Amino acid sequence: MPSVRAVLAGRFPAARRNPAPQDHRLRHGRRGPLRGRRPVIAVLPDLPKREILVVSDRYPPDIAGGAELSLHLMLREPALRKRVLVATFDRAVRKPTLRRFEGVHIIALPAPAAWPLHRLSQAKVDAMKKWPLGFKWAPFVLEAAIGLLRAPVSQVGALALWIAGSPPGGPAMDKRATAESGAPAALRAIIDRVGPKLVHADNARAIVMAAAALSDRDTPMMAVVRDHRFTRAAFDQTQNAGLAVDWKGATADRLANDALSYRQDALRRARLVVATSRHLEQTLTAVATPGTLSREALVPAPPTPPRPSLVQPHIFSVLLVGSVNPGKGQAHLFEALPQLLAIAPNVQIDVAGDGRDIAKLKELAAQHSATDQVRLHDHVSRDRLYALYAASDAVALPTLWDEPFGRAPLEAGSVGKPVVAYASGGLVETVTDGDNGFLIPTGDRDAFIGALAKLAADPELRARMGEAGRGRAVGYEPARIAEALSNLWAKAMA
Repeated sequence: MPSVRAVLAGRFPAARRNPAPQDHRLRHGRRGPLRGRRPVIAVLPDLPKREILVVSDRYPPDIAGGAELSLHLMLREPALRKRVLVATFDRAVRKPTLRRFEGVHIIALPAPAAWPLHRLSQAKVDAMKKWPLGFKWAPFVLEAAIGLLRAPVSQVGALALWIAGSPPGGPAMDKRATAESGAPAALRAIIDRVGPKLVHADNARAIVMAAAALSDRDTPMMAVVRDHRFTRAAFDQTQNAGLAVDWKGATADRLANDALSYRQDALRRARLVVATSRHLEQTLTAVATPGTLSREALVPAPPTPPRPSLVQPHIFSVLLVGSVNPGKGQAHLFEALPQLLAIAPNVQIDVAGDGRDIAKLKELAAQHSATDQVRLHDHVSRDRLYALYAASDAVALPTLWDEPFGRAPLEAGSVGKPVVAYASGGLVETVTDGDNGFLIPTGDRDAFIGALAKLAADPELRARMGEAGRGRAVGYEPARIAEALSNLWAKAMA
């Protein structure tokens, strides 16, 4: 969430721009400000009829992480793509737009901006950034005033926290941001026109928006849970440690717990709740409505074409994959760079991902005179990521938080690479110690580096574990996972 100074400077929440075809659109208008500016949508007559409406916060080619990619790898399978219409929220479009991507029909709706500008679309906020300074401030004042009129109790605390300095991600205002945005009304209009037998809501934001849209509809909902946002109040999904050391902490705790309750209520509206790992299933047992919880690893490993070996002789290349933040543990591993660099002559460390700890990684590399042996690639395309996998000798996953599933070991295995990972959350389901890699007790950095040293010293071990990884990835082929998804749809509609 931006600071007041950032808003004054025009730095509203940024959007990733993705050009979209503008050939088919939905018309929308707005009502008065105190009615929430919800769109009045007239759906195009040629919007395709589909059996399943899939709701996803983002969808390819707009990919934030593995969740969107996993969903698309299933839906593009011939057996499924003719049955579905995907409704997603695009931060770049200003009008609802019908498009196709690799055979999948998609209706892209304008994504709501972050609270407190949630009644506006993100594209509208981006346009406002170009206004002169004084005019940029006016929409925020107007939206804040309307929010105070609509919900003074929750809004006062959230605005005070926002101005004084909010926690990562800003005040948790899920209920206001969902209910007052145009998203539920837009989804209701699409449901009424398309007439699906089932709404498949994929991941937390989509589940909350779909539940709000279906609050007065009989269409059943299937919720696919891929993270910890239904069991942890903290925005970054860390353990609920509590922040209440002063009034800011107490306010943040209250708002976060209210938001968690709202998300849990939304999840309980689902006829079927699907956890994508045993770890998530265990955490959701006390949250989901009894009898609705199921488990299926809806995380296909992307098919990869045969690649020539890109491994460089006399170099031991270690690849770290994932968002660069404390939970993923890259900085935790870099704090022992001297030990890491000593495991083999000419060791090279590649980091694929971006995030708030990038500056810390640069600082640690410079501190240990390792800038020539550390390469930070920031966010990379899928093709570039697989090129990095192919060029690596081993993949390191020093994840400190409870990983919901553990997709990276499947990606590494699909190109025959061994993995060293902490035994955190769902990673124990995709890495078997001594088979396709090594599982290390979480936080035992010396043992982690020791496992990498074993791989550095033994090319035959690397090859054997890489082949075991290939065998495991085959079990997650998109066609197999798509069949499992189809069976879940049938179960939810039964």
